[in-house]
Amino acid sequence: MQADRPGRFNDGRTAASRKVMVRALATGLEIRGVDGFLIAVWNSEDLVADGDLPDGKGVRLRCTAEPDARLAVADAVLGQAPLPAPSRRPRRLRWGLAAGLALGAGMLIGLYLSLPNLSRLGATLIPAETERGWGRRIAAGFERQMRACRSPTGNAALIRLAERLAAGLSPERRAITVRVLDSKVVNALALPGGEIVVFRGLIDEVGGPDELAGVLAHEMTHVAERHPAAALLRGMGVGVLATLVTGDASGMVASGLTAVMASAYTRDDEAAADRGALVLLKRAGIGTAGFATFFHRLEGMEASGGLLPAWMGTHPDSKARAEAVEAAADPRALPPSLRDDDWQAIKGMCARQEV
Repeated sequence: MQADRPGRFNDGRTAASRKVMVRALATGLEIRGVDGFLIAVWNSEDLVADGDLPDGKGVRLRCTAEPDARLAVADAVLGQAPLPAPSRRPRRLRWGLAAGLALGAGMLIGLYLSLPNLSRLGATLIPAETERGWGRRIAAGFERQMRACRSPTGNAALIRLAERLAAGLSPERRAITVRVLDSKVVNALALPGGEIVVFRGLIDEVGGPDELAGVLAHEMTHVAERHPAAALLRGMGVGVLATLVTGDASGMVASGLTAVMASAYTRDDEAAADRGALVLLKRAGIGTAGFATFFHRLEGMEASGGLLPAWMGTHPDSKARAEAVEAAADPRALPPSLRDDDWQAIKGMCARQEV
């Protein structure tokens, strides 16, 4: 097994970079966060050297599959995997006629699906049961990577909160499943078909149930608007559809599909999800102040250079979002969305039980 090496990764959506651990594989590079969460797998054939590091002991790499992202890594990693040498800039590709035709067709299809309006249209054409199957397979892929957090009282409280919020959706979109996974990543993801994944790090970070309710309402709006399916089409193109149909989600997770889905929303999608969250909160009789407080909390993370949830990457800064939520705030003084014992049960869902 090759040793993990430190590196710096920038997703290209913000100026911030993050520390990562890089492992050389026979086929390329595996990039994980310092918490072990898989960020991406870059195939050797897609890697392009993008200049040496200032200290001369490493190189910057980019990936043609994720053209905006950059990885700074030590030369020691380059010696462990079949990667392009820095002198090969740009890298020359040798394709046969058949491969060239296939590449051209793939590029045209990818371009077609990359257009936001067309990907949204494509999402509306996916049968609901097919979309639900995709979401279940991707969620199961997550659970193969990290422990699912379950407790009778915690799950019951979370289900009650989710059902209360989902009641504000149209009837055909109310089938929402919320899973909690044991990862310190501060994030939540909406998957196709009504699956929502919440990471322990988010539950640990929020200050109360109303903040969590705001995040869940945000993700539910993505579900209702079918943004996850559109993002999947836009981010991965038709090449992923065969994998989804065959039911092998593990390959999608390993290839970084889930990271693409979490970050490929457009600014319009994110703005719509913020507005929709306010509507769901008000329909559920839950105060909107917690949602604004959550954005102020993220504002502090931005100021300290902390890692933000992926759905922050394509949207204006947290301060602007907090101000927008506060401008539309419900003036009523409402009780917390959960009793304290229910909230504590949710916060303790990932605690390991002694045997």
